[in-house]
Amino acid sequence: MNKILLIIARGCLSLLFLVAGIGKIMNWQGAVDSLSLTFSKWYMHLEGTAISSHVHEFLFSSAPTVLGVAVFLEIVGALLIFIGFKVKIGALFLLLFLVPVTLIMHPFWFGVGGEMRSELSIFLKNLSLIGAFLYLLMGPQPQRVKQ
Repeated sequence: MNKILLIIARGCLSLLFLVAGIGKIMNWQGAVDSLSLTFSKWYMHLEGTAISSHVHEFLFSSAPTVLGVAVFLEIVGALLIFIGFKVKIGALFLLLFLVPVTLIMHPFWFGVGGEMRSELSIFLKNLSLIGAFLYLLMGPQPQRVKQ
């Protein structure tokens, strides 16, 4: 029974990232365009500050590479957790993916009204997932389930 529950738990934790990562691959150009648009929104909000147009141009032109690294971390991390192999490495990969995604893609502080509430909700969901991955990474090691 414990083994089945652990498999279900790992599946529930990793399914979101597997589906999202595969979705990005299946709609690669749309995902690149979305990331580029996000970089442009950040530039618009920070224009005239330390963020220069050179930084914006670099990020904008690097969007496919950034997305490729993100998708790798997302899918490989989720697969490692799902199969229960090198779970700490999987948790680390998903942390490396989720922390910048949360801060960059869901800046609720720029939004107003419904957009702000929606982004805040996603931001808080991601924070809870970050906590779960930190626990997997730093918490006590689970005991192997006897068969």
